[in-house]
Parts: sequence; C-alpha cells; structure tokens
Amino acid sequence: MTEQPPPAPPAHALAVVMRDYLSYGESGMADLKEAVHSVRQKPVIGAFCRHLRQILAGTAPVPTDVINKEFQRRADEETALGDGTPVEPVHYDDQQAYEALADLWEYLDLTPEGEPEGAVTSAKTAVRNRRSQLLWVDGDPVEALKTWMSWRSLALFGAGTVLCTGGWAAYQRIDATLLRSLLLLLTLAGFVMASVGGGALWLRRVRYVNPDAFLPSERKTKEERR
Repeated sequence: MTEQPPPAPPAHALAVVMRDYLSYGESGMADLKEAVHSVRQKPVIGAFCRHLRQILAGTAPVPTDVINKEFQRRADEETALGDGTPVEPVHYDDQQAYEALADLWEYLDLTPEGEPEGAVTSAKTAVRNRRSQLLWVDGDPVEALKTWMSWRSLALFGAGTVLCTGGWAAYQRIDATLLRSLLLLLTLAGFVMASVGGGALWLRRVRYVNPDAFLPSERKTKEERR
C-alpha cells in the first residue's frame, strides 16, 4: 500500500496560491475561482480554503508576512524583467491583509465551512455545459422551441428522412439494375439532406442554451499572464 502524501501546510498553501494565481491580477483571480469550484479540486486549493476560513474566523493568525513576501518577490521579478527601474512592492499591515482576504472569500463564493458554494450544483452545471443539452431549458418550453427552431432546417430534415427511408425500402424490393442505382442515389441524397437539416437544428439548439458554445477559449497561460 502506497503512502499518501502529507497534507499541505496552511501557510505553504497560501504561498502557492498567491504565487500561482493571485500575483496575476484579475486573470489569476478568475483562474483561482475556477480551481476552487473544480469538480476535482487540487489538495493545495482545499488546504488554502480551509486556512482562509480559519483566518477569517480568528482561529489562525493573519499571515501578513507571507502576503508581503509574495508582494516583494513579485516586485523583484518585475524589476528584473523591466528596464532596471525598481518596482515598489505593495505592503499590507494586519488589518489590510485581513480585509483583502475577506474580499477574496466573498469573490470565491465559499460557504462558512470553507467549501465551494453549491459544489454539487456546480458539478451538475459543468456536466450540462459539456453536453449538447438537447432535452430541456428553464422557462416555457413552447416559447423556447419557437425561439431556436428553424422550420427550413426541420423541413430539410423531414424531407431527407422520408426520401432516405423510402428510397432504401424501394431499393431492397426492385431488381432492375438501373432503377436500383437511381434509388441508391436518392437514398444517399436523402441521408445527406437529413444530416444537414438535423445538424443545423442541433447547432441552433446548443447555441440557444449556451451562446458561447464553440467559441475559441480565451484562457491564458501563466507565461502570457505575466
């Protein structure tokens, strides 16, 4: 039986989160929130959330030194990457550090226990967003159907289905070579028509449920965020 790695110390978890996420500003905050609400949360993220709850509850000291060390490290890094002009680091006192962590808590949507708000709901939402979501949307289903339905695509799908089914049925019953070739061609044409019509309806339905579906991702790597 393999040994499990020891849990990350709270101060170490905070330092890792500041280095890998918070130092990158708004984009890092957004990535941290996604990591916190991820279905498979990293152990260091879980340790950070628990430590944050302890700090705000007053059962753990405010890690002002850890926060200021990260500010100093980031300033030194920006100075080295710049034109040589020293970058003044941000410096927090205990009150400012506590208020910043409290704002972070609210931004991350954490429960009083330090868990992601509605973890089960978030997991279900993530699963739904990865599906075509063909079955249901909130609200009036009739109005939703009128909104995303395309009657041209539906007619193309219906005509293609009838043509494909009828052509194939006739193809199996007729022995004449010329007619069989023509019916096979009609069957293939019907199949293409039904595929185009059905695919168009599916795409309209997915875009209705999620307008951002199939758009390119704008996620940035750590190097790009620098």
